[in-house]
Amino acid sequence: MLIVVLWQLRHAYGFALTVALIGYIIAYILNPLVGLLQRLRLGRPLAVVLVYLLLLQLFVVGSFLTGQVIAQMGEFARLLPAAINTLTPQLIDAITWLQELPTGLLERLGAEVEPAENGVEAVLPIITVGQQMLADFFAQAATLLRELLQRLLAEGGDLLFAGVAGVVAGGVAVVFILLVSAYFLYDFPKFSAAFMRYVPVRWRPVTRDVLSKTGRVVGGFLRGQLLIVLLMGLTFYVGLSLAQVPLALSISFFAALFNIVPYLGPIVGTVPAVLLGLTVSPWSALGALAVFVIANQLDTHLYSPLVFGKTTNIHPVTVIIAILVGVGLLGILGVLLAIPLVALAKVLLEEYLLKRPAYLEPVLPIEAPEATPAQFDSGSERHQP
Repeated sequence: MLIVVLWQLRHAYGFALTVALIGYIIAYILNPLVGLLQRLRLGRPLAVVLVYLLLLQLFVVGSFLTGQVIAQMGEFARLLPAAINTLTPQLIDAITWLQELPTGLLERLGAEVEPAENGVEAVLPIITVGQQMLADFFAQAATLLRELLQRLLAEGGDLLFAGVAGVVAGGVAVVFILLVSAYFLYDFPKFSAAFMRYVPVRWRPVTRDVLSKTGRVVGGFLRGQLLIVLLMGLTFYVGLSLAQVPLALSISFFAALFNIVPYLGPIVGTVPAVLLGLTVSPWSALGALAVFVIANQLDTHLYSPLVFGKTTNIHPVTVIIAILVGVGLLGILGVLLAIPLVALAKVLLEEYLLKRPAYLEPVLPIEAPEATPAQFDSGSERHQP
């Protein structure tokens, strides 16, 4: 019912619902920290203020890092053509090396070989085809870039106005989200108690149990995913710095940010890291590739098991599918609702449906009843002529 209502109201009240939901999620994530401060003999108002001061400091640090990243993006745009120009002769050298392989090996690999005019066998003009493909690729890229620049120059005023309007709207949304989350966090216990008053008395124990277990799964996933993002960002930055990849901070920031969706961070960061590594040396590019491979293995076999343990146990594939379905149905609101709904379904399935007697009792084989002597005699009498 709740999903149907949200679907009907997604256009009319989408902004308000999104702000309220994001505010509640922030309050939900911060509530354990407030509870910890309360156990240290601090009142809830003071605990909320201290938590938001900590959040403000994190926001300042994040703004500084974002400014650094934006500044480095211009440098990235300047270095990218050099990286592509460095990559082009290396690709051609690789094609030339392939052409010089023995003919028998090339035939086994499936390459077509024909005699050249001077009688020496040669591969069909691979290098010419490769050069043509590279030339076509860079010509198309240059055309797209030129069209983009012309559009920016023609529509610069409109884009500037839209950008300023977007920044203002985003700032207003952030202010509303912080205010809503502060009210949610301050009265978090009251909201929980008020919700339970609308639940019938006979269903309250089950509802409390379901919400508690769902909250443990969702809270553990969200807090754990934030910690994973920090660990992966630090791993990316240290590794890319050791590999002497330019703009290591910028690449690490975006790769860690996209790692909120499992396994997406290494995919996003690998291509620019390898391209920029080529501007330094092939070994730097190879080191960048190794950094993302090792980081992905650390995430799979070390970070995620240590951070999540057995509290969430939501498979990454389930997370990705849930987010894609949420985006398709409700947009940003669907992204925010995807993980809580998956956690709720997981709790209901594992704790209630799969623990019912019908699922736990083994299926006993049905044995045919043995015939008694009286039944055997009566059957024999019926068959006598």
